[in-house]
Amino acid sequence: MEKADAQTLPGHRTAPVIAIPQCRNSAVLVRSVQIAGACAVIVPETKDGAALREMAAAWDGAAIPDGWVKETSAFSVLFYKAVADRNIPHTGTSVLSREMNRGLMRYDGALPGIEELIQKAATYKRAKLLMDSILAIDAHGDLPCCYEDGYELGVRQRNQVSLQKMDEGHLSSRVLISYQHQGALDDESSAKAFAYCDDMIDQILADIDKNKAWCGLAKTREDAIRLKAVGKKAFFLGIENGYGIGNDLRNVEHYARRGVVYITLSHMYDNAICHSSTHSADTTLGLTPFGREVVREMNRCGILIDVSHTSSGTFWDCIELSSAPIICSHSGAKAVFKHDRNITDDQLRALAAKDGLVMVYIVPDYMNTQKADATLDDFMEHLQHCIKVAGIDHVGISCDFDGGGGGWGLNGDNDAINITVRLLEAGFSDEDIAKIWSGNFFRVLKKAQDIFSNI
Repeated sequence: MEKADAQTLPGHRTAPVIAIPQCRNSAVLVRSVQIAGACAVIVPETKDGAALREMAAAWDGAAIPDGWVKETSAFSVLFYKAVADRNIPHTGTSVLSREMNRGLMRYDGALPGIEELIQKAATYKRAKLLMDSILAIDAHGDLPCCYEDGYELGVRQRNQVSLQKMDEGHLSSRVLISYQHQGALDDESSAKAFAYCDDMIDQILADIDKNKAWCGLAKTREDAIRLKAVGKKAFFLGIENGYGIGNDLRNVEHYARRGVVYITLSHMYDNAICHSSTHSADTTLGLTPFGREVVREMNRCGILIDVSHTSSGTFWDCIELSSAPIICSHSGAKAVFKHDRNITDDQLRALAAKDGLVMVYIVPDYMNTQKADATLDDFMEHLQHCIKVAGIDHVGISCDFDGGGGGWGLNGDNDAINITVRLLEAGFSDEDIAKIWSGNFFRVLKKAQDIFSNI
């Protein structure tokens, strides 16, 4: 099937590009867009969804007639899906478009008129250009947990993490996680935990290699820059639950040499390293004697210490013991919503004093009193509170997609653009947004890795 070509109509080069579907109202919409000072692009009718998706990368907004999206029109459905998948601002709504929004967990955000559309499209365009000019990393994704369901980086289905969705959301990098549930602590079980964790890393590396035309493994900020320069996504390795270290300290260096950039010390239960924030015998208790050795070894090997999921006792022990900055790889603000998975203002200030950072998630149970729901609004409230308390240099983003994260307006890698739009609308500078998206994370990672590089 031939690729559908869009016709660009007169407009200022720096003005937002507004897509208009070929329909009986096209001429009227074109004139309205031009009067408002934007560039109009007529999209010829086609049933080639792939072509529409590709063309949509150049759109900053879409002017859609009310009621135009109908089940009986394949073009209208595919056009709207291309708009929705990339979170492109638009006018026009219908019963079907509202149903599609519900299925995709999108806000019903159709704008009331052309003037409002142009304003929003200008912000959207700025957000795209900014994200394309920086390294934008989401530091916690559990796609590897979905391998057994047939999902992988190259599959764009119900999985929230994929190469296609990263492209649509203008996300350049992410951390893929080797995770496992907590099990027994005897020697045999601990050895199996290490083998399981290491095998999961093998699977991640195989997934990256399978898609090497579009992505690559990164271990440093420089790797991510190199990959971005050739149009590829960068993937880092992380481990969630120090149970995967087993009972052998030598495994820490093994993971460092494989490229693991951080290890979350525990998950929902206490383990041989530390106490957990959730199902713990006593959350005031922290590192075990073995856990203190693990922290020192992680410092030596340049692996970031992640205290998300850990008890308050573990947090304070790591603050005191670690010679490198520590992180909360996926957490929220307890002052916004009181839950054991979120951290207090005192902890936020302590992270900042240690030059560490908290990376904010969107996990429904941990965001608000509704629990069954979470929204982009909730995420922004947690993010902005953390910035207010810890400072702009100590906050990042880790949505926890494919691991329980996701909500209205922020439900996959393709929704990453929505965060940048909101930050711009809230008045954050380009420099501050770059820090939030990756600058802070890479600064902290370099501080940890510099130790290992000198060994």
